[in-house]
Amino acid sequence: MQKILLVAGAALILACGKIKDVYVDNSIKYNIDWTAAADSSSSSFVNVYWNSTKHHFNNDNFGTVNQFDYWPEAHGLDVLVDAYKRTGSTMYKDRISAFYEGVKAKNGGRFYNNYYDDMGWHGMAHLRAFEATGDARYETSARELWQWIAAGWNDFDGGGIPWNHENTDAGRSKGIPSNGPAAIIAARRWQKYGAAEIVNGLNNLQWLERIYNWMKEHRVVQQSGRVFEKLSDPKGDWTYNAGTYMGAALEYYYITGNKVYLNDAIKTADWATSTLINSNNKVLSDWAEQQDHDVNLFKGIFVRYLTLLIKNKDLPESNRKRYVYFLRNSAQILWTAGAVKSPVVLFGYHWWQAPTESKVALRTQISACTLMESLALLKSEGYVE
Repeated sequence: MQKILLVAGAALILACGKIKDVYVDNSIKYNIDWTAAADSSSSSFVNVYWNSTKHHFNNDNFGTVNQFDYWPEAHGLDVLVDAYKRTGSTMYKDRISAFYEGVKAKNGGRFYNNYYDDMGWHGMAHLRAFEATGDARYETSARELWQWIAAGWNDFDGGGIPWNHENTDAGRSKGIPSNGPAAIIAARRWQKYGAAEIVNGLNNLQWLERIYNWMKEHRVVQQSGRVFEKLSDPKGDWTYNAGTYMGAALEYYYITGNKVYLNDAIKTADWATSTLINSNNKVLSDWAEQQDHDVNLFKGIFVRYLTLLIKNKDLPESNRKRYVYFLRNSAQILWTAGAVKSPVVLFGYHWWQAPTESKVALRTQISACTLMESLALLKSEGYVE
């Protein structure tokens, strides 16, 4: 493993002095094999970032371990699940299995965390891992995580689940990061377990209604679909917030068939794909992307839920084509201009610029791999030519 890390770093060092911002002419038709791109991206992700001794992900391609990097681990698990569902490879299944005890140990022997949003990412990923592999440990942890998250709801500022459980400003601070994942969990658990599961006196459909309505009333501009943290500050508009609100709306639509929720998802998708972008090349982008930063993972979360929206059978075809074009544009620019592909695949945090430093952070790699897996999935199901 160490040899792979050093070779990858050396290759980047050699390349970095020549790299500029590169823009791809999207009028050119690129003949990209998305399945092969996903294969090489996800296998490189495992080979370079997986800690084969401690069974969790390292923080970068040089083997750094950040003890408090809890929430990106959940998205790394999501990529493993994506790749396993696509390939059926035991390489991914074995790591999904090992992840459970490895990340649990890294987090102090349990999956409980001080931050409700961080537990939300794990709650979603663990349920997906259980459904993909049948590993009953993940069913148990997904249930425990959801119980801890639901316990965070309070009536301060009209309701909602706060950022963390402390009785401080942070403990009273509420937004989409903690409520979007919680709404998706409630919806998926309702679809899976029905009325049999009661948490803090409510069934999961009641939790979905409560959380979704709070988000829609407190963090969404109804006319435009804009999802915000602060109404007066567009620099608080993040791709992952738009993504999880879209995801919650879509799950609500699956359950109820009420077009109001599908239209909520569409409105936010239209707003995000026209606003949260690089104006030069129309690639998905958050304004604060930088070396080894939380924000670099946000785009991959948005991609996950836009992909689900594309696959919804009731989505108008005009919207579907536009969203497919948007994702394909971001992916082909990432693959042709934003990646170093030898000796392993490593990505830049701006999707139009290959890595400019020898270290590539975990968050950056996860986000890009999520996009590659998305294109492979959409290709396999006939949405991408």
